[in-house]
Amino acid sequence: MIRSAVVADKMRILGMAKAFHKASEVPFPFSAPMAERLFLASVDDPDSFCLVYEADQEAHGILVAQARTHGFAPVRMAFELIFWIDPQFRGSAARSMLDAYETWAREQDCSFINMVGLGGDPLASRLYERHGYQAVERHFMKPL
Repeated sequence: MIRSAVVADKMRILGMAKAFHKASEVPFPFSAPMAERLFLASVDDPDSFCLVYEADQEAHGILVAQARTHGFAPVRMAFELIFWIDPQFRGSAARSMLDAYETWAREQDCSFINMVGLGGDPLASRLYERHGYQAVERHFMKPL
């Protein structure tokens, strides 16, 4: 089942956010207090979105996004911040979560929608391409 997140999901979602952070291989530590603030804001802010994939009466997937005007143009866009499904629950839930995200973005009057792929994961890239997404940027990070 896919549903909107509620505050009671907080601990489970923080666990998934930590798993997402680890899988992304970013070179800085995970901050539970900052992840908690992001989650709580995504539940309360009308320009934010937090979707949960639930199976066996427990959250096993999360999609967090924000809608805002792009910094370079007067274009409203939806930006994905976290998209994670526990490995043993991946499958059709990802497509359903993307569909719900796209519906929300349209309701927010977004002209474009953004998804991020973790590293070079070909499965995520294929999923996004099948849904009509095209690669437009690649991010590189260097610790200072």
